[in-house]
Parts: sequence; structure tokens; C-alpha cells
Amino acid sequence: MLRLGLVLLAAVLVLAACGGGGGGKRLTKAELISRGDAICTKYREKNVQLQKQAPAKSPTDPSASDEDIRRSGPILDKLADNVRGARSEFARLEPPKDTESDWKNTLDDLDQIASKLDDAAAAAKNVDRQKIVNVYAEALRLNSRVSNFEQGYGFRVCGKSS
Repeated sequence: MLRLGLVLLAAVLVLAACGGGGGGKRLTKAELISRGDAICTKYREKNVQLQKQAPAKSPTDPSASDEDIRRSGPILDKLADNVRGARSEFARLEPPKDTESDWKNTLDDLDQIASKLDDAAAAAKNVDRQKIVNVYAEALRLNSRVSNFEQGYGFRVCGKSS
């Protein structure tokens, strides 16, 4: 189902609590978790609304109609925009010094996820089923890496599926 596929990809936003290099005051771990979780909560709400617009079947579902696949394109575009919005907010947070490298890597992963979602949206518009499957797989791999960092770091909202 597209909703399932979007839930997994939308989880990118609610899982992604990483930013960095914002040039502001360096946060403590507790402050970073608190602010990151607030951002994740905001984007989780946006994604819940977005999921309500999704076709019943995922574009990765072999039984999805061509129309279902085409209709998923604009949803994937909006999801990519949400990833970019969350990433931008996270980038304004200054992580503790000992977290900088992981923070930067996760920002890079979020950039790649947004790009993969753009690719999936274009493939959906062209009903390129194989490309959608391939792009989803890569986005989910990146999402897993982001989620693993967040869960290990101690985020309470980010890194957790809804």
C-alpha cells in the first residue's frame, strides 16, 4: 500500500533529528534531543495529513494500477519537500562537539533521501515501476541509518515509527 510505503518514507522525517553547523550556541545532549524531537513532532503531523491524500496502494505494490502510481507522484514530491524542511530546521541546531561527525553524516543522508524521493516522484509520474522499487530500497536503507543513530543517541520521538 502506498500508505505503508509513505509511512516508511515519512518516517524519515520523524526519525531524522540531525542537523549541524548552524553557527548558533552549541546545545547539550538533552537540549538537542528536546529540540530535535519538537521538529520531528511537527513533521510527523505534516506527514499524517499527507498520508491521508495517498492512493490506497503503494507504487511499489505490483498490483497498483498505473493511475495509483501516477497519483503517488505529487505525494512523493511533497514528502521530499518535508524532508528538506526538516533538514533545514535540524541544520540550525548546533550539536554537542562529540556528535558533530554523526550529525553531519545524517544531514548528508537526509539530502540523499530527499533526492531519492524526487527520483521516486519522477518515476511515479512516468509509471516506471522498477525505478520506483529501486529508489524506495535506497531511501529505506538511508532511513535505517538515520534511525539507528537517533535511537542510539536517545531521541524519544525521532528515530521511532509512529
